[in-house]
Amino acid sequence: MVYDLAHQTAYLFGAGQVHYQDVELTADRIRLDLGNGIVEAFGAADSAGRPTGTPEFTQGGHKVTADTIRYNFRTKEGVIKEVRTSEEQMYVIAHLSKRHANGEVHSKGGMLTSCDRPHPHYHFAVSRMMVIPDDKIVVGPAVMKIGKVPTPLALPFGFFPNHHGGSAGVLIPTWGNSDQLGYFLLNGGYYLPLGDHFDEQLTADIYSRGSWGLRSVTRYRSRYRFSGSLDLQHSTKLNSLPEYPDFSKQRNFFVRWNHLVDPKASLTDRFTASVNMGSSRNFTNNFNSSTLDYLSNTFQSNVSWNHLWSGKPYSLTVAMRHSQNTLTRTFDITLPALTFNVQRVFPATWFHPGTTANKWYDRIGVNWTSNFDNKLTTTEDQLSLSNLDRLLDKTRNGIRHTGAVTTSFKTRLFTVNPTISFTDRTYFDGLRKTYYAGSDTVVTDTVPGVRNVFDWNANTTFTSKLYGMYTFGRGRLKAIRHVITPSATLAYIPGNDTRVFGPFGTNGAWTGYSPFDIGIYGAPSPNESGLLSLGLVQSVEAKLRGTVPDANGDVADKKLTLIDFLGINANYDLLKDSVRWSPVNIAARTRLFNKVDLNLNSTWDPYATDSLGRTIDRSTRTLYGHLAHLRNATAAVGFELQSKRYGTPASSPPQDDPVVAEADPAKGARINFSLPWHLRVNYSYSVSRNWRERDFTEQQTQSVLFSGDLNILKYWKLGVSSGYDLEAGDWTPTSLNLYWDLHCWEFNLNVVPIGIRKSFMFRINVKASTLRDLKYELRRPFGNDGQLLY
Repeated sequence: MVYDLAHQTAYLFGAGQVHYQDVELTADRIRLDLGNGIVEAFGAADSAGRPTGTPEFTQGGHKVTADTIRYNFRTKEGVIKEVRTSEEQMYVIAHLSKRHANGEVHSKGGMLTSCDRPHPHYHFAVSRMMVIPDDKIVVGPAVMKIGKVPTPLALPFGFFPNHHGGSAGVLIPTWGNSDQLGYFLLNGGYYLPLGDHFDEQLTADIYSRGSWGLRSVTRYRSRYRFSGSLDLQHSTKLNSLPEYPDFSKQRNFFVRWNHLVDPKASLTDRFTASVNMGSSRNFTNNFNSSTLDYLSNTFQSNVSWNHLWSGKPYSLTVAMRHSQNTLTRTFDITLPALTFNVQRVFPATWFHPGTTANKWYDRIGVNWTSNFDNKLTTTEDQLSLSNLDRLLDKTRNGIRHTGAVTTSFKTRLFTVNPTISFTDRTYFDGLRKTYYAGSDTVVTDTVPGVRNVFDWNANTTFTSKLYGMYTFGRGRLKAIRHVITPSATLAYIPGNDTRVFGPFGTNGAWTGYSPFDIGIYGAPSPNESGLLSLGLVQSVEAKLRGTVPDANGDVADKKLTLIDFLGINANYDLLKDSVRWSPVNIAARTRLFNKVDLNLNSTWDPYATDSLGRTIDRSTRTLYGHLAHLRNATAAVGFELQSKRYGTPASSPPQDDPVVAEADPAKGARINFSLPWHLRVNYSYSVSRNWRERDFTEQQTQSVLFSGDLNILKYWKLGVSSGYDLEAGDWTPTSLNLYWDLHCWEFNLNVVPIGIRKSFMFRINVKASTLRDLKYELRRPFGNDGQLLY
C-alpha cells in the first residue's frame, strides 16, 4: 500500500480491499482518491498474460465482477466495464455500464442468459439494457443466439422478471392437433401471486371444434400453521358436429382440495381435508389429464376436524366422507360423521393414583367409541338441487356405541387376553314388509321410529412362542433360528335374531327379514356360535459368519431371512350342527437373496359341494380322497435390480424422481445420471375356483409389470413403464420417455405407443423458471386413424 499525501491518494497492490458502509470492493489494483471519494479498481496480468485479481463489487448482498470499476462513494454512482453479475436466475454481461444512486444499472451492449458458463450455450445479445433491482430487466433490440450463431428469434424490446418472489404473468399454452377435437391450445392463462401466502393460476383449454375447459389452482401456505391447495376444473366436450345424429355435449367438473395443519400449530385441534370429487367422465373425456387420473376408477374424500382434551383420554372427530366409482357412477356421501372416542383406561387405578398397578384387577381396561353417521347412497344422475327432497328421503342415519373390557396376563407358557365386547345400535327408521294374500304381493315400506338393538360377544386368546436354534461349527453358515407362534381363540357370540318370518319370498315362499337390514351399521348376527380359532405362524432366520471387517477391524455376523412369514389359520364352530370348519387360509411371505420379494396366499375348503355348488356336510377326503380343494389363491413375485452408482456400491433403490411419471414430461427435471440403469419387475397371479362336485370352473389373471431407466449416453436417459396381461394377451398402459440434459436447457420426449391414449409430447425448454415460457412444445395423439378414443 502506497500513500500519495500531496494528492490524498492511496494505491493498493495485491488483493486490496476497501470497505465503506455497506459497500465492499476487492481487486488486485485499487486507486483510492480520498479527497474526492472516488475509487478505481482493475486487475493485473499474471506471468502467462492472463488477467487475475479482477474487481469484485458487493453492496447489499449483490455482487458484481468486472474488468474495471470506477465508483464515487459520495454520489454512489459508478462506471463499470465488462461487467458480469447475476440477477435471480439470470446472468447479465455488459460491455459498458453505469450504476446510479438508486441501484439501477444502465448498460450498453452485452448479453442476458440463464447459463452460468463463462461462454454461455445461449444468450440474448442486446444493444441496451437496464437492470432495476427487485423489479425487472428491460432490454432494447435483442436477438437470441445459440453459442455465436444467431437465431430468427429477435425482439424489439423485452421485459424479464427480476423479483425475489413470484411475479404475475401470462402462461404460454401448449398447442397440438387431434382429429377428433381439432387444433387445440392447452394450459394457457395467467399466474397471479396474492401476497406472501397465496397465489392463483388460471388456465384454459380450447379446441377448434368447440370443446373447451377452465381450471383454477389456488395455493396457500402459512409457515408453522397450515398449507394447502384448491383445484377447480370444468370442461365442455362436443362429440362430432351439431348437424350429425351422433352429436353429443358433455359437461364435466372436478374439485380437488388438500389442506394440512402443521403439527406445531396446535396440540389439541387438527383440521385436515382431502377432497377428490367430480364427474365420473371428467378424466376419461379430457385430453388434458394424467395417466394416473385416467386409470383411476375410484375417488375418495375426507374432511375432518379432531379435538383432543388436554390430559384426557378422549377425543371428538367431526368429518365428512365421500367415495365414488366412475364405472358404476355411484356415490356414497356421509355428512356428518361424528366420532367420540375414549382411549383405553384402567378404572381400578383411579382409586389409588400414583401407585404401581400390581393387582390383577388393575390391568382391566375399558375403551369406548360412539358414532353418529348420516349416509346417502345414490347415483351421479340423481345428484342435483332440484332432487334434494328425494335425496333426503334416501339418507340413512344411526347411532352406534361400541365398547370393550379387556385385560392381559401371562402364565409360564401362554399370554392370555380375555375380552368382552358389546355393540348398541340405534336407528331412526326401519324396514317393514306386508304380504297381501288377495293380490299375492309383498309391499316394502320404510317406517319412521326409533329402534334399538344390542348384542355382545366374549373371547379369550391364548398365544405362545417356541424358539428353536441349530448351530454349525464350520462353514459360512453359523446358525439357523426357527420361531413358532401358535395361537388359539375361543369366542362366544350369543346371537340376536331380529328377523320377522312370513310369506315374503317369491310366490309366497316362507322367508324372513330384519327391520334393521337397511341400517347403516347392519343387523346383529342372528345365529349363536362358539368359535374356536386356531392359528400358527412361523419364521426362519439364518446367521452367516462375516467376511469383511468394518472400520474398527471387527467382523460382524450377517442375518439372512429365509422365511419371513408362514401362517395358517382356521375356525371351528362348536355350536353349529353341520359344516363346522371354515375354509383354511395359508399365507407365506419372504425375500429371497435380499433381492426377490415373494408373497403367497391361498384358501382351502375341507367340505365338498353338490351339483349346484352348495357346500355339504361331507369332507372332500371322504368323497374324493384329498384333504381339501382350492377356492382361491394369489401369488406375487417382484424384484428390483440396479447398477452401482458411479464411485459407490449398489445399495438401496434410488430416491430420484422417476424418468417416466405421466403424460407431462415437463416434470422430469430432477434426473440423477449417477445411476447407469435401474429395473423393477413385478409378476402377479390369481385364480378363483367355483366347485360343483368334482368339477370346477376357474378364473385366472396373471400379468407382468415392469419399469426402469437406462443412461444411453452421458446426459441421455431412457425410461419405460409397461406391462403385459398374460391372460388377455395384451399390453398394459405403456409410456416411453427420453430425457436429455442440455445444461441450461432440457429436452423431453414422452410417447404412449399403444392403447386408446396413444400420443406423444415433445418439449425443449430453458430450465430456469424465469424463462419457463422460452420453449417449444408439441402434443398430439396418433394412431387409431388419427382419432383419440375416450
